[in-house]
Formats: sequence, structure tokens, C-alpha cells
Amino acid sequence: MATELELKLMVQPEYLKSACAFLDDFCEKNNSEKDATSGNTRQATLDLMNGYYDTANALLMENGIALRIRAVNQQYIQTVKTRGSSRVGMHARGEWEWSISSDTLDLTKLSDVPLPEALQDMTWSRDLIEVFRTDFQRHVWLIHFDGATIEVVCDEGAVSSAYGQDPICELELELKSGPETALYGFAKVIAHSVPVQVSVVSKAQKGSRLKHRRIEFPEKPNAKAPLLRFAEYWYETWLVYWEAMFYLKDEALLQPIRNALYQLKQCVPASLSEQLEALDIRYDTLFKNQNAKLLPGLAGSLETGIMMLETGHWLNKQIA
Repeated sequence: MATELELKLMVQPEYLKSACAFLDDFCEKNNSEKDATSGNTRQATLDLMNGYYDTANALLMENGIALRIRAVNQQYIQTVKTRGSSRVGMHARGEWEWSISSDTLDLTKLSDVPLPEALQDMTWSRDLIEVFRTDFQRHVWLIHFDGATIEVVCDEGAVSSAYGQDPICELELELKSGPETALYGFAKVIAHSVPVQVSVVSKAQKGSRLKHRRIEFPEKPNAKAPLLRFAEYWYETWLVYWEAMFYLKDEALLQPIRNALYQLKQCVPASLSEQLEALDIRYDTLFKNQNAKLLPGLAGSLETGIMMLETGHWLNKQIA
């Protein structure tokens, strides 16, 4: 079992080539300025086909389990991922992988996984079906940054099921070794050049959403919770509404985004609060001046991604 720690960044399709070009340029410039052993490299591009399995009533998803078979280069890999712990914008979760001989599940492998109590009797295994697929092309870079090794992938494709389709267009930064802070550090390097925003929606959640049409919000803390807990809540609420605004193509969701920012400003240090205030003013200007072009204007703004990363980095340092 490995613990996967990653930071996911959503990218609008019109900026995907720019993101890939930026990563190529970063590798070329940093390798030439140092030496050939610095190791910033672009890896082989992969075509990935994935089938996700669950019961018709989504028992695995409800218990925080994602079960899939991935086909890559005619090799099959069975994977289980757990929901894991919340890391305020980062994904930290358990992951188990096994090579298997075909595209048929081998459920004997799950004996290695500490399943939730509701799943331990395995009776659900008789009712498994493929509930959705993710098919995408993956571009891969291996980056060395601030003492860390980071795998950066750019995924482009779609989640599909009997209930519809949802595009995949995202970057994922996974920490392979070194300090966790390097994930935010390198993400901010990207965000200063390419419009990206922090995403908390996994591919498995996208697949489930096709059927249930449900946006998942964080749990609101009780009134006596520490101020930091409210900062986490309003930050994640901001991220969820942002992703939902583009998923639903509904610019009206800018209003609850601005409300989340207003609440978040009350929970963070003055210097960060001032930067969030400046971002809210930017949103107000876009709203008043662009109307029909509001979503493209928001998608192309660097400020949102930069502030999502700055705020997430600060929050993670408080809870480390």
C-alpha cells in the first residue's frame, strides 16, 4: 500500500497546450542551466482506459472506495483507492495496485485492503457492474524542485457512462519524494504562467456525479469550532463552487463563490485577507463588464489559481 499525496489543478481546454508547453520549457531551461543529471524530463505519453466498478446503489462510493481496472500498453492494473484524509485542497489517500492478467476483476486481491466494516463480508461483490469509464491521454513530466521529486501529469479525455459524459482536462502533481511544501511551490510556478485552479473533484467523483447529479460540499463546522476549521471550510467551499460553475456552465454561481471569499477573509491573517479582497474586486469588475464573456474571463485569469494556492499553502502549514 502506498499513500498518494497529490495536488490537482483544473485547466480549461483552451489553456491545455499552454500548460504542456510551459512544462516542456521548464524541463529544457532547468536542465540546460544546471547539468544533465538534474533529471527534469518528459516521459512517454500514455493512452489510458479505465473501468470503474461499483454496485448499482453505489455502495463502494458511499464507503469511500474506488475500484478500477486500468489498461495501458496491453497491461492490466487493478487499483483500489480510499477516500483518505482531507488535506485542505490536497488529496491524501491509500492506494493499492496489482498487475492482473486480463480485464476481469480479481477480488481475492482485496484481502490486502482494510475495507470499511460495511464492506468486509464481500456480499456486495456479487452485484458489481462497470458504472463508468475514464478514457484519456496522459502526458507525464518528472520534475525536481526544491528538494522534491514531483510527477506532473496532464490528462485530457472524458468520463463516460450511460448517464452522459464529462470532460477531463487537468494537471495532477504527485509527490514522489521530498518535502510536501514543494507541491505548492511548483504549482505556484505553473499558476503564475498558465491559468489553473485547485480542484478537489476526483475522476471517480466525476463518474458518480453523472448519475446522481450531486455536487459534494464539505461539512460545515459547528459554531464552537476553531477559526482555522472555518477557514478550511470556506476555502473548500470556494473550490467546490468554482468547479461546479464550470461543470454546470452557470455564472450565477459566482455569487456564492464571492460569499465564500467574504467569509474566508474573516478567518485568515490580514495580509492574506487583503489579497482575497483584491481578488473579489477583480470578480466584481469582471461581472460588471463582461456579462456573456464572464466564464471565459474567469477561466483566463491567473489571479484565482494563484490565490487558491497561496491560501491552500497557508492552511496546510497551519495544520502540519
